[in-house]
Amino acid sequence: MISAWQHIAQHIDPVAFVIGPFSMRWYALCFIFGFLVSLAYILKRCASSRGPIGRETILDFAPWLFLGILAGGRIGFALIYEQSLLADPSSLFSPFDPLTGAYVGIRGMSFFGALFGAAVTLLVYAFFRRVRIFPLSDLLVQGVPLALMFGRIGNFLNLELPGRVTAVPWAVSYPNPDGVGPWTLRHPSSLYEAGLEGAILFVVMRILSRKRLPEGVSTGIFLAGYAGSRFVLEFLREPDPGVAVFFGWMTMGQSLAVVLLLVSIPMIGVFSFSHRDR
Repeated sequence: MISAWQHIAQHIDPVAFVIGPFSMRWYALCFIFGFLVSLAYILKRCASSRGPIGRETILDFAPWLFLGILAGGRIGFALIYEQSLLADPSSLFSPFDPLTGAYVGIRGMSFFGALFGAAVTLLVYAFFRRVRIFPLSDLLVQGVPLALMFGRIGNFLNLELPGRVTAVPWAVSYPNPDGVGPWTLRHPSSLYEAGLEGAILFVVMRILSRKRLPEGVSTGIFLAGYAGSRFVLEFLREPDPGVAVFFGWMTMGQSLAVVLLLVSIPMIGVFSFSHRDR
């Protein structure tokens, strides 16, 4: 049983299906499915909470949010992990190879870039639609962990984001990040993230949704919860090749998580105390 699990990745085809020259990867399907599941949950919460944000607002905002996440995720990936893409900005969103014209798909997303893209989209939408920012964001973050969970499962099915080499019984054999040499037993870090950043954080946000928290606090708690989870799990995730490591141990993901913590923790305090003073 253990041996079968350890070699499960060798039996996974990252491509879900092929139609002519076009192929669809499991990651793309998980990304889209996760967004839709998250949206459905948010709409359900919206209907049951009877808060200031209605279903019409969520449905109107959803397409813009999807585009903001996609654009931010791709641009963030280029800025943080693969600066060569910036030489030809069209390659960020084109599924075709700029030299051969062959269909290669769109690969590479950054959560922190997607978060920034979502935040900018939210600010612009709130300004033009005259919607209060934090009631909307507090509602949205209740469903985001579901999208994260499916996205990380997609990472696993795409055989990417391998963990560090280990001998634990639940390790999974991955191809080496540089593509050279035999497959190696590593932590299934993307599944760890699906559990901690996804399922567990979803339960936390679900419990908090039953409490009357001040505006903005739920948003801050989600951001802090994600940042803390990401910081811890980065110790088990293989650092991305060619990406800076700070102080000899802190990965790029951890450094960005620290920045997010420095923003979210004061945010929780400010909104909590400002509410208390009223």
